[in-house]
Amino acid sequence: MSKIKELFKRSDLVDKPLSRLKYWSKQFKGSLTLLCLLGLFSFPLLTQNPYYLGIFINAAIFSVFAASWNFLAGFTGQVSFGHAIFLGMGGYFTAALIRYLNFPWFVSLLIGGVVALGMALVIGIICLRLRGPYLALATMALGVFLMSLFNNEILGDATDWLFFGSQGIDRVPPISSNSVVVFYTYLIIMLVSVIIMILIGRSNFGTVLKSIRDDDTGAEASGINITKYKVIAFMISGFFAGMAGGLFSMLTRNVAPAFFQPLYSFYAIIMTTIGGLGLISGSVLGAFVFFGLEWLLSDLWDPVFLFSIILIIIIRFAEEGLLRPALEHLKDLWDLLIGK
Repeated sequence: MSKIKELFKRSDLVDKPLSRLKYWSKQFKGSLTLLCLLGLFSFPLLTQNPYYLGIFINAAIFSVFAASWNFLAGFTGQVSFGHAIFLGMGGYFTAALIRYLNFPWFVSLLIGGVVALGMALVIGIICLRLRGPYLALATMALGVFLMSLFNNEILGDATDWLFFGSQGIDRVPPISSNSVVVFYTYLIIMLVSVIIMILIGRSNFGTVLKSIRDDDTGAEASGINITKYKVIAFMISGFFAGMAGGLFSMLTRNVAPAFFQPLYSFYAIIMTTIGGLGLISGSVLGAFVFFGLEWLLSDLWDPVFLFSIILIIIIRFAEEGLLRPALEHLKDLWDLLIGK
């Protein structure tokens, strides 16, 4: 009888967002999430050292970037090795609008995201009829091409005015000179971006994407225009990756052709693999674990070598990433402590 009442309670929550949020916050996963957020927002109370705040700011930026890659690969099964394309396009346009046209940073950030969305539309139309390794290789090749183009290796120095030269754009104004303000601004942008991607993933649109991921032939046979949905997913993913690029350019105060390098794309893949494919919140966990381990161990190991080893271990022993098993073990421990 109690189980039936619980089912009715849950069904009533569908049309009551505030009640559903309250219900979620009382569950173990919701309570743990709120506790982690409280810890993040309280961190500046422990230290206002720009170096330590910078670690968390970088993690927030790459949480958005990794989540955008996870949205594409985890929900539609489309693996891109050239996701840094959108990081670079968003970074360049955001930096140019702030540096040369004095646009407000938030307007420039949104425009940079929209430009990356447009680039994703073009690439999606060109590449998304490819499947498997061919799509991954095609996106990686496009990323290398754009890096060479912006580095003046293709058209030469005569195009400096168009692509800003091999040095890129420097002296990009930051959001604020106060590192605590920057910390909270980036953290809020990260939360809003991640929540939007989670909500899209849980919507009917996200359900269609998952059906394409699980069986694209069956989805197409049922009347779903899989190319259209893949392109839209690519555009959403590109928008948030472009936002991450804009945030990164304002943090580093410059943008250069190196933003297009494949290494950044593989960073997103590593972070997603650490957290769990198909879990947007897992990408956030992966980004914070990534930068935490880099800070702890970078003096002992080369970061690329270190994360290659970590990636191999996770693929071997935790195919679904760390988030799901970590939550399961923490839940078991919590139940044990409260005697449930």
